[in-house]
Amino acid sequence: MNYFFRGRFKIDLEKYITRYQLAFQSINRSVNNMIKQHVHTDITTDQFTILQFIHQEEKVTATEIAQHFGLGKSAITAYVNRLMQKDLLQRERNDRDRRIIYLSLTEHGKKVVTITEKEIHYFIEEKLTHFDMKEVEKFLHALERLSDLMEAEERNKE
Repeated sequence: MNYFFRGRFKIDLEKYITRYQLAFQSINRSVNNMIKQHVHTDITTDQFTILQFIHQEEKVTATEIAQHFGLGKSAITAYVNRLMQKDLLQRERNDRDRRIIYLSLTEHGKKVVTITEKEIHYFIEEKLTHFDMKEVEKFLHALERLSDLMEAEERNKE
């Protein structure tokens, strides 16, 4: 067991890590179900996250997606193929180097991202009304701090 000492108190980190994982899985499942019920019956949270990334960047390669999400190219190829079958993505070859293929959203893909983002905002906003703003700020600060620590570790590995 991994323990963390805070003053005189010994804290079992495994319990906190398990709680974090269970909460994250529950939130992800709830958002996934909301997307299926209210937005698009055939899109998963992972697929939406990829669409959202492409929407933010406008045009990306499969390699850039793989690097951003820490996934293998074969996994990205499977995601891309499924999203293209749903008319959410399109491929475009680079004019200067035909080996480079850019991915961008179709008009339908842009609409799906916009609608899904709005629905997620409404969904989460309703849940956040059960907290006071100090709790929300503290939670987001801790989550962003954890994210920063994890990203710094990844950068140090490179």
